[in-house]
Amino acid sequence: MCLSLKVAAQQHHRELALLRRVRDRIDRECARPLDIDVLARSVGLPAAQFVRRFRDAYGLSPHDYRRAAEAIRNREAPAARPKVA
Repeated sequence: MCLSLKVAAQQHHRELALLRRVRDRIDRECARPLDIDVLARSVGLPAAQFVRRFRDAYGLSPHDYRRAAEAIRNREAPAARPKVA
């Protein structure tokens, strides 16, 4: 593999790991407001570029990802509660 391709691949994997941490943070802090600027700074990207990279990695913007995760949690919540007879 060409050295420049190897460096690019390493950078891509590093960025994906950072985006995965942000995704996990969004899941953990679901009750807190979503601050794109803070999340973008945490991975060292401008906000617009962060949103594009997140969408490329996960198929959804950070806000859409959060809404989808909330919808899943809301659907699963009634099933997790025990039924009282």
